[in-house]
Amino acid sequence: MAPIDPSVAKQLLEALIAGFAVLGGFMAYTSGFAAQSALEDDASPAELAHRINEGIGNGFATGAPFALVALMIMGWA
Repeated sequence: MAPIDPSVAKQLLEALIAGFAVLGGFMAYTSGFAAQSALEDDASPAELAHRINEGIGNGFATGAPFALVALMIMGWA
């Protein structure tokens, strides 16, 4: 078994962090935007929670491809 090069492990970890940061940013933005728009509409607490959950899901679906791109860029850089 070949030893693991510490610099490769560090690059992989940095790439994973970048990918998750992009994904988390998309999810936070879309859920926050959904919460803000629900509050402007004077939505009930149940509707507010539903919109936030939908925002998180939309952020995941939208951000996943960008997270993979960020992961690939950081991994190959």
